[in-house]
Amino acid sequence: TPNQTPVPSLTTPVATTPTATSPPVTTVPVTTVPVSETPSAPSTATGPGLSGLALLSDDFAEYSSTASLLNDISSIHGGTGDWRTALYNDGNYGQLIQLDSSVRYNGHATMKYNFPGGTAMAPRLSPRLPHPLSTMWFRVKIRFSPGFTTTGTLTNSSNAYKLLGWGYSDSDGSGRVEITNTTEYELYYGTQVPGTNAPTTAPMIFGHGGHVSTEWSDGGWYDYIIEYKNTSPTTSIARLWIAKDGSTPVLRTSTTSTSLPGYTMSHIGYVSLGLNFNQVRAANQSQALWYGQWEVVDGDQHPNPFGLAGDY
Repeated sequence: TPNQTPVPSLTTPVATTPTATSPPVTTVPVTTVPVSETPSAPSTATGPGLSGLALLSDDFAEYSSTASLLNDISSIHGGTGDWRTALYNDGNYGQLIQLDSSVRYNGHATMKYNFPGGTAMAPRLSPRLPHPLSTMWFRVKIRFSPGFTTTGTLTNSSNAYKLLGWGYSDSDGSGRVEITNTTEYELYYGTQVPGTNAPTTAPMIFGHGGHVSTEWSDGGWYDYIIEYKNTSPTTSIARLWIAKDGSTPVLRTSTTSTSLPGYTMSHIGYVSLGLNFNQVRAANQSQALWYGQWEVVDGDQHPNPFGLAGDY
């Protein structure tokens, strides 16, 4: 097994009421590989539940151990792999990720994100796409540990966790599915000209997608589907569907954006599995989530890959 930073509290007890005192936050320097470098190679994962149309995907069935999973995560970001060939070549806190054979999806092991107590640390993996997309479908299966929560020890906080996201190949900015105000789903995105303090090219647009219900308590798998589409050179739309796995996905929110005069809409360059908490968890507040599989589909090639009702 390759050397790696010890992972604190890999067991996942049910979250308890936070204490009044904020523990110190552990910080780890994060290095970002330039976007111009080699993108991720397409995965060959075609397991049950995947559409068979993916541009990029992973169902974690090809990994034999945590060590083999970490070898597909860049060493720059907490894994042991070469960032030029690793599927997961951007992100942070890879040392908090493990292959979990005890929590399975469609009969295979899953990828576990550990969120240790006493810190705000949160793993994030961001594979780059083989080529930029003007229309993207991003589907992910997620399971939360019982007692999962966005609350913590900080009192001046919106209690938020950025669950999924995407970024652009030709601009700064990003899109997110965030759980904020403790239990509220929010979908938002916006772009800027690359550079420090750059002017906005498309303003940040927000859509509210209802609230968490049983996701954190029933130990079930949940299905998240994001569509992003540039509907013209200057307009775009993003939509979010959520369902318990095996049920019909329900459209939770839809939001549109128009670029500012003189600019055009950007193209998707990478996706993100998890991002960050804005809370510090109590020392006894370790928790986790699991990814069963994920896939990105080129929507220009496959306009409605998951057979959703409506005009896509």
